[in-house]
Order: sequence, then C-alpha cells, then structure tokens
Amino acid sequence: MQVNDVKYKDYIQEISTILACINMLTLYYKLTFVNTNITKSVRYTDVVQMIYDVFQYIVDLYFVYKYGAEMCFEYIKQYAFIDGFLGTDFYNSIRRRLIKIMIFYLFMWLLNSSFDYFIWANGFGFTVTTAYSIAYIYILIKILTNLDLTVNVMQVECRLRALAEIVKDCSSATESAPGMNEDITKRDWFYHEGSRESGKPKFLSISIVSCLDRQQVRRLSRCYLLLTEQVTFINKMYGMRILMNSLSLLIDLVRFTNLTVLLFIGSQVTGYAHGYYNAITTIWRTMTCIVVITSLVDHCERVYKQRERIICLLDHLIINKNLDEPLLSAFSELRALVQSRAINFHMAHFIRIEYPLLVSIASVVVTYTIILLQSVNNN
Repeated sequence: MQVNDVKYKDYIQEISTILACINMLTLYYKLTFVNTNITKSVRYTDVVQMIYDVFQYIVDLYFVYKYGAEMCFEYIKQYAFIDGFLGTDFYNSIRRRLIKIMIFYLFMWLLNSSFDYFIWANGFGFTVTTAYSIAYIYILIKILTNLDLTVNVMQVECRLRALAEIVKDCSSATESAPGMNEDITKRDWFYHEGSRESGKPKFLSISIVSCLDRQQVRRLSRCYLLLTEQVTFINKMYGMRILMNSLSLLIDLVRFTNLTVLLFIGSQVTGYAHGYYNAITTIWRTMTCIVVITSLVDHCERVYKQRERIICLLDHLIINKNLDEPLLSAFSELRALVQSRAINFHMAHFIRIEYPLLVSIASVVVTYTIILLQSVNNN
C-alpha cells in the first residue's frame, strides 16, 4: 500500500506540473499577443480564473490522495450494516439515475464547448481561440467534482428515505390512540413520496416493516447515527473541494455575465458585425454553471427534506398512536436523536449547501458584474 501511495503521489505531482506549465504558457501567450483585442475587465477576470483553476485542481488531487482507496473502502463498508436492516436495494436505481445525469451534463458541456469554440474561432481565429479553450477542460473538471459529491448525497438521501418509509408503514399498521380516529399520514397528499408499487417506494426497493419492537427501533437509531457519521466523512472529503469549486464557478458566472453584457453593448470586439452569436454561447456557458450549482444544492435539500419528514412522521406516531411504554420510549429516543443530530452538507464549515446559497450567489454575481462594467467607461 505504501508503494502504491508513493507512485500515486508522484503521478499527482506530474499531472499538476504538466497542467501548471500549460497554464503558464497559455497565460503568457494571451498577455503577449491577445491583449489588444480583449476588453480590460474580460482580460483581468480571465487571468484570475486561470490561476485559481489550476490551484483548485491541485487541491482536488490532494484530497483525492488524502482520502484514498483504503479510507473510501471503510466508508463504503459502513453502509453494509445500514442496508442489512433497512433492506434497501437501490444500487441499480442510483446507477441509472447517475448515468442519466452524466449523459445530460456531458452532452450539455460538449455541445456548448464545441459551439462556443467554433463561433469564437470564426471571428478571432483558431490560434487565439485555442489558447482560451483550456477553460473548457476546467469546466468539465468542476462538473465531475460536483457530480462526485452528488452521488454521495444521493446515497444518504436513499437511506433516509428508506428509514422514513419504515416509520410511515409502522405508523399505518399501529392502532390509533383513544380519541384519535383519523390517521392523516395515510392520505396521499401527506408526506407522499411518489407512486407506490407492491408496497415499495419509487426510488428504492425496501422490505416494509409493519410492526417494530423496541430492539428494532434502537437499530433504526443506530442506522441514523451511522448516517450522520457518513455525512461527516463526506464533508471532510469534499468540503474544501466544493468550497473552491463553487468559488471557481462563481468567478465563471461573473466573467461570463460581464462578457455577455459587453457583447450586447458592443464594447467587446468579436470579428463579426454583431456579437449576438458570441453572446448566445456565453449565456449558454453561464447556464451550464447555474445548472451544476443548482443541481448540487437541490440534491442536498432533498436530504434535509427526508430528515424533516422523519421527524414529522415520528411526531404523529408518538402522539397519535397507541404504543406501549417501551416502544414509546424507543421512538422518543429516535426522534430526539434525529432532532439533535441534524444532517448538514457544508463547504469546509464556511457555508451550508442549501437554497439560500443560490440567492447569495446571484447577489454576488450582480454586484461584481456591475463593478466590472464600470471599467467600460474607463477604457
């Protein structure tokens, strides 16, 4: 293992060195031969992006090396206990879902990059455009990094959904407490999770447990506790990477938005009579960054939703159902655990990945785009 680690470390150093050299040569060419054709704000943001992207890629490789195959194997093994009790069968579902997302991302990236390259090459020439084409590779790297984290988030979501389904079915099979004749959790509109087929949720196959004893409920608590530990590992492995990745996408959004405005007002030359085609491809690149960030945030919010769903289902089970004292105590312990041990995906403890993050990003993009556009009046 140590020999393989040394070889892998050497491989990382070689790849980082090659990419850094290509970056420096490309940057030198831009600063020497292309400056006269590029607006000042576009030139500055591009230089910042190039330097930042290569540094981010090196950090990415470092964390992949730090949390290598051995630690990831132990991380995956922890799911075995959880799946053994929950009875989940989700691997095929996640694989199909992942393939669909990958095909969509790769198709969007390839089509956008090709269209953008040939539009700019037809106006500026293939040599200059090729010097800027390294940005396409960096966008692909950022897409794959976000997709890597998304898969791990989907794993947690699946198991929380399974746990919620067990609690829901146990609640449905338990007699109501005296005076509680209506079970609202049986209604289709209340905590409904898609179509049910043969008693199985849409996203996974699970052995439905209608009646639980105290020991089984304690095992549910242990399942949730293990899931929180899995999330802790995910945050350690991806926290800093996603923080830097998101900042890089934020820089992309600012410079693409700035470039789009410059193209529409005619401040940036393109080699065409009008810059509409270039503006369309740049807007497309902006939308690609937005989709990548929004997709990751949405998957994290789905996990938070499942946790909230578990708490609400447990509330109805504890209050509205006729449970004996040991079972009531066990479910109360499970609820207290889920309430106190919240599941959060964050960027190195700086930012929680949630919907308000999208609002903050939009605010930053608008603010810095306005600041960069001030340079137009100074040219």
